[in-house]
Amino acid sequence: MKKLLLNSLIVLIFLATASCSEDKAKFVEPVVPQGEVTREFLSHIRVGKEGNFQYWNHDSPALKELKAFVAMVTDPDSDGFVPPQDRIATFDVDGTLLCETAPHYFNWMLFLHRYLHDSSFTPSEEDRMWAAEVEEYVLATRKHKDEWGARQQQLQALGFRGMTDTQFSDFVNDFINNEKVIGLTNLKWGTAFYWPMIEAVSYLVANDFVVFLCSGVDRDVCRIITDGVFDISKYQMIASDINYVFENQSEWTEMIDSESYKFNPEEQVLRGDFMQLNTAVNKIVKMRRELGQKPILSWGNSGGDYPMFNYTNRDNKYPHISFCLLCDDTERELGNPEKAAKCKAECQRNGWIPVSMRDEWWTIYGPEVKRN
Repeated sequence: MKKLLLNSLIVLIFLATASCSEDKAKFVEPVVPQGEVTREFLSHIRVGKEGNFQYWNHDSPALKELKAFVAMVTDPDSDGFVPPQDRIATFDVDGTLLCETAPHYFNWMLFLHRYLHDSSFTPSEEDRMWAAEVEEYVLATRKHKDEWGARQQQLQALGFRGMTDTQFSDFVNDFINNEKVIGLTNLKWGTAFYWPMIEAVSYLVANDFVVFLCSGVDRDVCRIITDGVFDISKYQMIASDINYVFENQSEWTEMIDSESYKFNPEEQVLRGDFMQLNTAVNKIVKMRRELGQKPILSWGNSGGDYPMFNYTNRDNKYPHISFCLLCDDTERELGNPEKAAKCKAECQRNGWIPVSMRDEWWTIYGPEVKRN
């Protein structure tokens, strides 16, 4: 408890002095492209080390917290200084960086597209009919039944099983570059990223944070859809996994005798069956395995990210902070005020920083994107 209070006191001190550095970090006039927003435009949303934000409101409490925290951990003379190699940040993807329920999670929409709208793929009639039932329900409710989760995970992997990395990448890129987000105008999946969050990630990267994405999305999907939008390497992805198999294997599992299997140099590595979902407490397991240490900053948007917040903030030897994005904008986004209120209450109960999309962001996807 004493350590937690000390950490809070240090952050408050930096918040009190943050205004002294405002002359260095000016808010600049928001840049909005003419015509359709492209991924290339998103790739140029960067704020730099000083934090020249465009797409946050100037009086955003969360942005002030972020800047104060970064100032503290990057100041060598601060009691809260953190060496660059330990400045690890973890971000959820769906609903934190990317449009989430439009009308449903990206993974689910990709699955439905494959099973119902892709002429190059022929699923079994039973699986196709089930996918049709899921699509009808999702379009009407923007959610899925809990008992459907395991089957969707298995079928999604099955739908892409046997694809090479190139084939899968081509399919996902075709989807994100052509499929429109349902419920919002002038927006495709490939550009459905929150502009203020691209700024937040770029700010941390510019200040020598190592940012990892910690998502329930398929790891390969996560790599493809974020490629170029963020300054994050492909290995900085903690996500759901499938098995990979070799072209000459007789089974679609990884259960082979690895010592005796002879890999042909011309042999392809293919996508196999579903292996593990990365949500809720599974995020802690994978973070522990892949990072080897705790992040000092985590950012999410729902109950599936609360374990990540708790892991970040408990028994951390460094100053730490967690942000929770509230889906409270019902005009520029497909907000859910009831969920947002619950998340805000959890933030107040646990000391996490709530971030209001409605009140703290100048824009979400650009002025041309509206709810329809």
